[in-house]
Amino acid sequence: MNGRLRIRDRVSEREVELTREIAQIVSRNDEVVIGAETSGQSGLSLQWEARHATWVLHVSLALSLPATVNSRAVNPGEEIPLSNLDTIEFPGALIQFQRVLAPPMRAGHPATRIALDSQALVIGRGDPQKTGDASHIDLDPEENIISRSHVAIECESGEYFIRDTSRTGTELNGRALVRERLVFGDRFRIAGYMFEFLGDAISRIEPESTGTITARDLTVVAGGNRILENVSLNIAAGEFIGVLGGSGQGKSTLLNALCGIRPPTSGDVRIGGVPLSDRERLREIGIGYVPQDDIVHKELTVTEAITFSARLRLKLSPREISALVERVTSRLGLAEHSGKRISDLSGGQRKRVSIAIELLANPSVLFLDEPSSGLDPATEEALMTLLQSLTLTKLTVICTTHVLQKAYLFDRLLFVQGGRLVFAGNSDEARRHFLFGNTDQDTAVLELSPLERIYACLANTDKPAAEWETEFKQSQFAPRAFPIVGHGTAAATTDDSLGRLQVPALRSFMLLVARQWRIVRSDILNIAFLLVQPLLIGLLVGWVADKSAMRMFLCVVATMWFGCSNGAQQIVGELPIFRRERISGQGMNTYIFSKFGFLSLISVLQGLVLLLTTFTAAGWFHPEDIDRASAMTELTRSYTLGADEAAAEQSEDAGFDAVDLEHPNATPAKSAAPIAHQPIKQPPGKFALGALLTVGKFFQITQHILDSRPRLLAREDGTPLRDEKGTLVVLPGMSVAALLAANLGLRLAAVIAAAVVSVGIGLMISALVANTTQAVLWVPLVLIPQILFGGIVVQVPDMSRSVRLFSQLMPSFAAQRIMDVGSIYGLAVPLLSNRTKTPVFLTSRGEKERVEWTENDRSYSEVFDKLSLVNTSFQNVLVIPDRLGQHKRVGDRSEDGLHMEYRDTVETRRDVRFSKGTIFRSLQAFQTSLLILGAWAALSYAVIYFGLKSKQTSK
Repeated sequence: MNGRLRIRDRVSEREVELTREIAQIVSRNDEVVIGAETSGQSGLSLQWEARHATWVLHVSLALSLPATVNSRAVNPGEEIPLSNLDTIEFPGALIQFQRVLAPPMRAGHPATRIALDSQALVIGRGDPQKTGDASHIDLDPEENIISRSHVAIECESGEYFIRDTSRTGTELNGRALVRERLVFGDRFRIAGYMFEFLGDAISRIEPESTGTITARDLTVVAGGNRILENVSLNIAAGEFIGVLGGSGQGKSTLLNALCGIRPPTSGDVRIGGVPLSDRERLREIGIGYVPQDDIVHKELTVTEAITFSARLRLKLSPREISALVERVTSRLGLAEHSGKRISDLSGGQRKRVSIAIELLANPSVLFLDEPSSGLDPATEEALMTLLQSLTLTKLTVICTTHVLQKAYLFDRLLFVQGGRLVFAGNSDEARRHFLFGNTDQDTAVLELSPLERIYACLANTDKPAAEWETEFKQSQFAPRAFPIVGHGTAAATTDDSLGRLQVPALRSFMLLVARQWRIVRSDILNIAFLLVQPLLIGLLVGWVADKSAMRMFLCVVATMWFGCSNGAQQIVGELPIFRRERISGQGMNTYIFSKFGFLSLISVLQGLVLLLTTFTAAGWFHPEDIDRASAMTELTRSYTLGADEAAAEQSEDAGFDAVDLEHPNATPAKSAAPIAHQPIKQPPGKFALGALLTVGKFFQITQHILDSRPRLLAREDGTPLRDEKGTLVVLPGMSVAALLAANLGLRLAAVIAAAVVSVGIGLMISALVANTTQAVLWVPLVLIPQILFGGIVVQVPDMSRSVRLFSQLMPSFAAQRIMDVGSIYGLAVPLLSNRTKTPVFLTSRGEKERVEWTENDRSYSEVFDKLSLVNTSFQNVLVIPDRLGQHKRVGDRSEDGLHMEYRDTVETRRDVRFSKGTIFRSLQAFQTSLLILGAWAALSYAVIYFGLKSKQTSK
């Protein structure tokens, strides 16, 4: 067995290894000297003694300096066997003794990580006379408190059990054991050894190397104010620390600076010797953080919340996860509440759930911000007692609190005043320092002096914080205010144990999505509301809007409202949970993608239900004005084009089916070049055509189907065009499947894109605002511009150039443009009005409608050209705004030959991209709009990422 002295004096802070020779400890010239000759100086000496199996402190008979061991005064000539972490103090120096145990040995070789199998494993004190045995783990042979056979680990049905076989007892998770099942993360102590169970192995851990905290000159500046001022402290492994102080004095800032939630502006913090900036190694050490707000989703049950957290943190089998959750809930007294929703628990029980979640990954340090806030005295005592019991496994616990009735449970209290550390010590020392001016008082008097008086002492004085700090540093309590901690870093973690903490990103994504779905379905009203929204709005839209473009635009806006509302409160509403999961290693991108993916899916489903409901309601209230029998006949004829008889009949009464090739700009696109019609095709059956018309009627695209069928090419006088062989020339049509896929697919694409982008905007709001109220208020401010600049309230031809350029950047405009392309895809460009500056698209066949009205008891009527049902979509896509009003004056010479009689309708205008009769199948506008929507999604993601990055280190 080796030994080590950790020394802090006025000159240095260092460590000295002990050997079996006598070591002299003397004070000389304001420094502590180890191993020097006394030369007449009064000193102490350390000597190894086998009968005690430790070093013994020998006090010189001529000792003149006052000295204490563990705060107890020693007497000249006394011999004191030292235990691990005993402290020796005399003026100007503090010395801590640490026992350094021999490493565990297996078959003669050091074994830090010990693999388990089906064979029983015995752990106990090593016997120097025996050779190594692979079934026995040999511990320090000089540690007499350890039995030769101290514990046995046995395997039964793939599970491991630990059985105590010692004479002095063994602790499992801070409690004495007889025989217990081992669960991942369990810690058992054998004398000075601590082992952790890893599922298929046990590993020795050194809490003194991982659970310590050192801070030097911490300063936090915010808004130009120094919230924390040059704070330095040490915290030893397994301490229960209370950080106290008045409101706004900086205690929460100190806690956040220590754990990395809000890193200090300057200074250095190391946990287990690892700086805060080394996130990966800190994750190996394990840091737990429980903020003042609840860090659990209240919609989940206790078991669900803890299970999801375990699966997000640990790559374990379902059976191991279940056993771990059962162990943690039992350990924290939550077993009887495991099936309850967290919203139904008391405040103390919810705080226990938060602590349970942090204990899943066995952190070395646990930070808590005001854990007892709002609790009744009995619940507060139970919670504080629980926290104290956690330190039995060498877990370091640091918490801020206002309540001092249970301060005696803390190992040390840290008082913060004005951003400065003005005291560190136990509760009795705090009373002496603040209430009795560092003078000795009777124990009974101290106990009768409530700690609350310290708050009054600090508040009701004009003494500045800097003076309080100086007074403490000069007090008798300052030398032992902070324990000596080692400067070594955490031991290297094996790849296998690291793998237990590295849940793959895809699995994390799926778990986060599953958790969100569990939250949604926790209350049937959530699902009902999500479903009723699109059904009700779709019914109203289909009833109110009689034009296709307006219906589709309202679907786009409503979908954007769904997505934006779904996302606006998501991040800001669970910010404490996000911060906690970031500390435990949750990936930022995984978190964002899970929100994006799940909420987009919900919003897309809502948008599709809305779209189908709108089509259904529109069919009831505003059915298509197309004769089904005539449409059936026309469809049948389109399959028999090529026969002279059919051609002649078609040219006589088909009207718009004959395309005038001699008219300017009427040449079909290359992809639809005319071909000579070949033998007559067999038309589909009556049932198939009827089904096609039924689909067309539901989606109100019957005219699209008719326009996209094969058509004869004709000259201007209506004569059918024939090739050199005399065969009629036919413009090939579009397949019905292609038409439906393009027409409906574009509308679906518009809804999906609107949903995804609006979710991104909602999450962007949520990542930027400070609370849920602000998020709710921002939603209408974002959505109203989408309505104004969407291209329907003010149509594209009516927009000024500046408004049009701005609108083209709006996601609603881009989504509606995709809707417009889908609405007119496959339609033949109809006649155009020649009376207006803005082109007006009439019906494909130039129908008229009679308007009748009564005025002054007289009846009037007038015949007007009938507008196309998709006139607005034609205007938004086909009109060239910069050429608006550039008519082509088409007319006929009057009978007298002296003037022109201009026709009210024309086949083409210079401010329209396509001529009459051209089948619209251009996807250019769709592609441009898709790029704009993609840019919005990328922008939203970037803003969310950097917004979250700033919030993860905020208070």
